Amino acid sequence: MTTYVLGAGASCDAGYPLASTMAAKLLQWMKRPTRDPSSYAARYPSVARFLEESFSPIENVEDLVTAIQTLIQDYENGTQEQRAQRSRVASAYGVLQNAVRDWFGEIQRGTALDSPAYRDFAANIVAPGDCIITFNYDVSLERELRRAGKFEIGDGYGFTMEGLPGETKTRVLKLHGSTSWLALLFGGSTGFSSFQPGSTLSRPVIGTNELSFLEYTDVVDPRFRSGGAALPVMIFPARSKDFYFDVNTGTEYVGFWDELWEEAKAALQSTSRVVICGYSLSEVDKRAREMLLNAPKKAAEIVVASGVPDTERIVKAYRDAGYTKVAAADEILFHNWVSNASQGVAAI
Repeated sequence: MTTYVLGAGASCDAGYPLASTMAAKLLQWMKRPTRDPSSYAARYPSVARFLEESFSPIENVEDLVTAIQTLIQDYENGTQEQRAQRSRVASAYGVLQNAVRDWFGEIQRGTALDSPAYRDFAANIVAPGDCIITFNYDVSLERELRRAGKFEIGDGYGFTMEGLPGETKTRVLKLHGSTSWLALLFGGSTGFSSFQPGSTLSRPVIGTNELSFLEYTDVVDPRFRSGGAALPVMIFPARSKDFYFDVNTGTEYVGFWDELWEEAKAALQSTSRVVICGYSLSEVDKRAREMLLNAPKKAAEIVVASGVPDTERIVKAYRDAGYTKVAAADEILFHNWVSNASQGVAAI
């Protein structure tokens, strides 16, 4: 069994952004004129300009989200003017989160439809029984895995989605969430009676558009209801990541994230080979770093293809942690590594 660990360096071949430039590209995308002034997206241009005015120009999305979260925390008990600014920034942050989901949706309907790296990775490299741990939001990889007959949504994400096709051959554990996952507040009801503040919601739901993108026709998530309030189930990249929703109604999804991370830890503990592709193993990602450097058996093979200069640094980190079978891949860029590995499979 091989466990693959994927970061933004793996998804950029499909047109998705790297964290280092994501903030600038997202705000630029948000400022595009919307065609429908009555839509939710009509708020994007003004919110993008407000965030640019409130925070100095920031390229890295982790820096932007950290600045937003710091202001929200620092101004909680501030002056009246500070609390008003905090409210405006918190509202803008909610819009920003939805904008990420819309932006990625546009990418996956466009350039991501022609991603030879994802396609070849799914068809020629991933084997039944393998596990993919990913920190990416996009669902383009799942689309290719399903086309290759290796993924089903009902149990492919590491938790059961009752009423949806199951018996997956490959698990995709999305430790920062997914653009296709939604949290229906109040159980999808417009009333308040069905919700208890501080509860742990059992799982996200998936809308019909997302199911259609994964090529499930005439399939509906039985838990999905239209008309209720919803939030994207995604952990937004900051220097300090909190694995829950902290909304007005209480802290949500603590148990969900913990169980998902425990499943990823178990996969690493049982694997004989770990391949890290396009993931930086940054010092600030303390939870991920601790798991990845400690969960696998010391005898496991570790292969790193995370570009320059991250590959060399990650190899050293594993050696320092006591792993002896660790090396950089022959090709350290994801699309080159996939092409190289695919040819090797074909030759066999």
